[in-house]
Amino acid sequence: MGKLVQKFFLLILLTFTLCASHVGAEEQQFGDYTVNYVAVYSNFLRPEIAERYGIVRSARNAFVNISVLRNDSSVGTPVAARISGEKANFIGQSDAIEFIEIREGDAIYYIGQFEFSNAENLRFNLSVQPERQGPAYSVSWTTQMYIN
Repeated sequence: MGKLVQKFFLLILLTFTLCASHVGAEEQQFGDYTVNYVAVYSNFLRPEIAERYGIVRSARNAFVNISVLRNDSSVGTPVAARISGEKANFIGQSDAIEFIEIREGDAIYYIGQFEFSNAENLRFNLSVQPERQGPAYSVSWTTQMYIN
């Protein structure tokens, strides 16, 4: 991997570490696949990284980061996937999330941006189809987002 890619992954790892207790970095296993997911505050990203990937930095913006691994080694092999979904608040308002695919070296992940209100409880409902074939799996979780 190039130095820029390594720095980006280090930044994402640091971001996950900083916000994991607030937004809950998690994973779910589905047969031969593991889906990793987390909601990340956009203002945690450095401006040049956000600009590179078209992420809007703001106190009211965040993004969902999804990766899918085939469980064929101790660390898994990243695979492409078809990702769709939405976020909804507890009073029933929902918005679709559009995902973009990002490839960095061997890594493949998906980012979908969304806006939120302070102290808003959000439910994410995603459909994840590993390798863009076969069954699609439902991934859902709830988190509370705060304006920083």
